[in-house]
Amino acid sequence: MNTIIKKSIIALFSLSLLFSCTNDFLELEPSFALKEKDVFSKYSSAHSALVGAYDQLSSPNFDGLYNPIMSDIMGEDVMINSEDNWNWFTDVYQMNLLPTFSYINSPWWIGYKIIFDANQIIENIDNIPDATQEQKDNLEGQARALRAYVNLKLVQMYAPAYKRNNMAPSIMIVDQVLPIEAEDPGRSPIQDVYDLIESDLLKAVELLPELEPNDIDEGFISKKGAHALLARTYLDQEKWEGAKEHAQNAYKDLDLMTANEMYGGFMSRNSETIFTIAYTEEDNNVYLSLPSFYWPVGGYSSMRANDKFIEKFSTEDLRFFFFLKEEEIDENRNLILKFGHNRIVGNAERIVIRASEMYLIEAECEAELGNYSKAQDALHVIQSRAYPGVPKSKNVGQELIDEVLLERRKELFGEGFRWHDIKRRQLPFVREGDHWVKFNFTADDYDYYRMTFPIPQSEIDVNTNISEADQNVGY
Repeated sequence: MNTIIKKSIIALFSLSLLFSCTNDFLELEPSFALKEKDVFSKYSSAHSALVGAYDQLSSPNFDGLYNPIMSDIMGEDVMINSEDNWNWFTDVYQMNLLPTFSYINSPWWIGYKIIFDANQIIENIDNIPDATQEQKDNLEGQARALRAYVNLKLVQMYAPAYKRNNMAPSIMIVDQVLPIEAEDPGRSPIQDVYDLIESDLLKAVELLPELEPNDIDEGFISKKGAHALLARTYLDQEKWEGAKEHAQNAYKDLDLMTANEMYGGFMSRNSETIFTIAYTEEDNNVYLSLPSFYWPVGGYSSMRANDKFIEKFSTEDLRFFFFLKEEEIDENRNLILKFGHNRIVGNAERIVIRASEMYLIEAECEAELGNYSKAQDALHVIQSRAYPGVPKSKNVGQELIDEVLLERRKELFGEGFRWHDIKRRQLPFVREGDHWVKFNFTADDYDYYRMTFPIPQSEIDVNTNISEADQNVGY
């Protein structure tokens, strides 16, 4: 549990004791809350704790809104509109961030809260008296996969790219429940964080059951989901063979969504969904969600597509029709129709991992390994679904790698990948066309620091093992 949370709890508890001396009616705990020792007294409540940890992913300050939106507008293909944006995400789009901003603080703290909850489950597995071994294995596998998911997200956001320097300081490793008196954890080398992520996911693959696709609840990370996260983890490290193998395991026996399903709004599970985050009106403010920001009418409706990005699509590509120029709504920029909603604007599931991404990981890995025919085959699976009748690529070498990376942009835009794809491969960052904030720099330029978030000032202020000198370059 990280420092600011620990110290806040101490202060709150002390304040409660102070007031309870003069106010006998003051309750220290809500009547509906389970005491910590009771959470793992039976399987049903332990499983509820797991569900609660997953539910935090849907927070608008984490993967419900902040992370996917920021991961696209920190790129060149998607932007926040220059007008009628209610000042949401403008600082992120401008890449002009400070360590005190909510966009920096909120994902950090929610991420570490989820890690804390996962640690609680992992450490208490053997204390659940009525759980079968199968139930224990599933709980631990889920918790380890969830911890790995969050650690991967945080290291991608708050640390330099693995490719740039795998021993650079990154995030804090918190792989156990720390007592209040424990020493504050400092920043760990990037390699150590990736080693922990890999270890957790390999253990999750071992523990999670082998299920048929129809028996998988995609709202939880399944064995396929753990394979998919391993593919992402190895891709970051350019471990091409490992990334390819786990991508293949992840998409095995899954059918890609049809063209009609593509036009369905990416708002509900389909045949290629591997992991999804439910985002419902009962749990969250539907205005703080992906459909609210993307759908052209209702909600904030402030997401736009760059005109130079749209030019990269053939007019025979079905994905070309995700874009719309409607002067009555916005006479200057292109609307995006990819993300719909069901019944209430903003109410939709967010598909986090799907088979199409895994085919593209396979294609990238095969191209990097020099297996050009196999790379062309994997790439064609995605291209031919979007553009029926398109010939298979004949490119090889760097031209084929570039084609795969372009296909990732076309297929996955709006799903939260572009920022990290630029960063992990140390690509030039160039914004042109109708962007209202333009950049042009390479990985060797000072401005590349903008591709990494600062460590939150709130962490530096309370963590005795992190000082201003430990802040990321540029901040």
